[in-house]
This record gives sequence, structure tokens and C-alpha cells, in this order.
Amino acid sequence: MAEENIFLFVPNLIGYARVLLALVSFYLMPCCPWPAVFCYLLSALLDAFDGHAARALNQATKFGAMMDMLTDRCATMCLLVNLSLLYPSYTFLFQLSMCLDIASHWLHLHSSTIKGSASHKTIDLSGNAVLRLYYTSKPVLFVMCAGNELFFCLLYVLHHIDNPAAWLFGLLGICGIICLLKSAISVLHLVTASQNMAAMDAAERSDGTKRH
Repeated sequence: MAEENIFLFVPNLIGYARVLLALVSFYLMPCCPWPAVFCYLLSALLDAFDGHAARALNQATKFGAMMDMLTDRCATMCLLVNLSLLYPSYTFLFQLSMCLDIASHWLHLHSSTIKGSASHKTIDLSGNAVLRLYYTSKPVLFVMCAGNELFFCLLYVLHHIDNPAAWLFGLLGICGIICLLKSAISVLHLVTASQNMAAMDAAERSDGTKRH
């Protein structure tokens, strides 16, 4: 039986398309807001399709999970870098958001991988109730992620509109609340993952002491 080529799995091909669309979006952000937002949101939307493909075709891989997370984190980070240029007075808040997003997801993924999980979305169901709801309820996960991305995209779009409609500001407010909730979840990620890492460290040190 021929060895499977993980890099050519359908979910990973979708992942490459997401990366390409994100790069096109970054390139267009300084000059072409509407094509940039279209490419950015399409890249984000494809995140749902690669997950469905992975489950339907039995092609879930650690490489795909890592690429998926890195694409999400890098895309959001680059959008926030652009927002820092557009709204310099709020640069510190954008920097804080970047740091929290990357640090919490990286530590959560790393602790999950050490514990043997195939993905950062696979968690111990006996753990934190909020994280359990976040990762096991697809509607909750979708609303949190979509609202967070829409908030930053709306900030970007509103900067390029001379006379924005009132409903855009209403949508911005709703998405802003979701963004704050997702930031709170990121703090939980960071705390829970830190506790998991500390518990594993303590267990390893205890085993080492017993052996000596």
C-alpha cells in the first residue's frame, strides 16, 4: 500500500488556499479595502470547510490542525497591525489583543499536544465549563469567532467609508461585545493551559523524586 501524502489531503489543500487568500488580503489592505476584506473573510470562512472535509474524509492531521491555528492567528495579527496604522491612538489595545490571542492559543495548543490531544479543539471535558461550551458547541464557537473577526473587519472598513450607515455602528457594537467575550475566553485559555502545564511539571518532578 502506497504511503499517504499528508500534504495533499483535501483539508490541507483548503488550508493552503486560506493562506494564499490571507496573503492577498494583507497585500491589498493599504490600497484596496473591499477586495482586501473579501479575501480576508473568504479565508476565514474556509476554516469551516476544511474541518468538515477532515471529518468527512477521515483526513484530520496534526499538521492540518497546526496550519489551521497558525493561519487564524497570523491573519488576525496582520489585520490588527493594519488597524494600528489606521487608529494609532488605540495601538496599545491592538497590541494587547495580539499578545493575548497568540499567547493563549499557543500555550493551549502546546499543553493539549503534550497531553496527547490531536488538536487544540480537543479538550478534557472535565475541565473548565466555559471552555467546554466554547469547543463543544459549534454555534457558540462560530458566533464567537465570526463576531470577533467581524469587529476588526468593521473597524477597518469604517475607516474607509465617508458616511457610514447607522446600522454599521450598531453591528460594530454587537461585535465589540463578542470580541470582549472572546478576549475573556482567551484569558481562560491562558490560565487553564498554564495550570495544565504546571500540573504536568509537578507530576514529572514527583515521578523523578520517587525514582531517586
